[in-house]
Amino acid sequence: MKNRKNFLVIGNPIKHSLSPFLHNYWFHKNNINCEYKKLATTKSSIKKILKRVRKREIEGINVTIPFKNSVIKHLDVLKGDALKTSSVNTVYLNKNKLIGDNTDVYGFSSGVLRKVKTKIKTAGIIGAGGVTSSIILALIQKGVKKIYITNRTFSKLKVFKKKFKKVIYPIKWNDRYKVFADVQILINVTSLGMLGQKDLKFDFSIFDKKINVVDIVYNPENTRFLKDARINGHKTFTGLDMFIYQAQKAFYIWNGKNPKITKDIYKKLRKKING
Repeated sequence: MKNRKNFLVIGNPIKHSLSPFLHNYWFHKNNINCEYKKLATTKSSIKKILKRVRKREIEGINVTIPFKNSVIKHLDVLKGDALKTSSVNTVYLNKNKLIGDNTDVYGFSSGVLRKVKTKIKTAGIIGAGGVTSSIILALIQKGVKKIYITNRTFSKLKVFKKKFKKVIYPIKWNDRYKVFADVQILINVTSLGMLGQKDLKFDFSIFDKKINVVDIVYNPENTRFLKDARINGHKTFTGLDMFIYQAQKAFYIWNGKNPKITKDIYKKLRKKING
């Protein structure tokens, strides 16, 4: 179609992504002549893809795992929470400059943390990927004073301790149950449990059921991690809300219009997820 603007989400894996479905739904609802697609890519091809943004062949890009950090070296300017997290999930061109922004912090704050009724003083995080720093910043903005973080590869936690200093307490993988027993919220930020990936197995039986449990994976919405938490009586939060809210902010950055988050879009997304 003439004058249609193109958008893209890049990552690997990318099969799980429902970003094209969500953004195209909003484009249609708001009578905006745009199309959004997904592309499985490699680290070496990111620069070539971004050249298409410079040429306005692509209007904007969302970045998902595992490129939220590695995309930064190809950008001209970081804005907003991308500066504080060194994590980018939204890219666009402004005055011939490639801009990298972060809507994950907003997505987690608005989609998840605002729904948690418990006062959070201490949090636990599993995983050290590209979205981890966004989750940490959202927790800090919420007033959390102590964040325990673990990963199978302990050395990957150093970057978060360096960036966020005193609030971060890296712990060894084998100490996770002992330490996480004292948190008010436990968050999986790994890709385990995602469509096509292995499940994250976790024994909740030793934990107080007052601990809130979050999985940022949204496809499937009900992961093994969350199912096991519910069996133990925990209040759980899926990744679907974060996904929708981060997309809403990205849509606004690109189009200057804030799309409505309705019951209908939840219904349609869940239908896509559940087949």
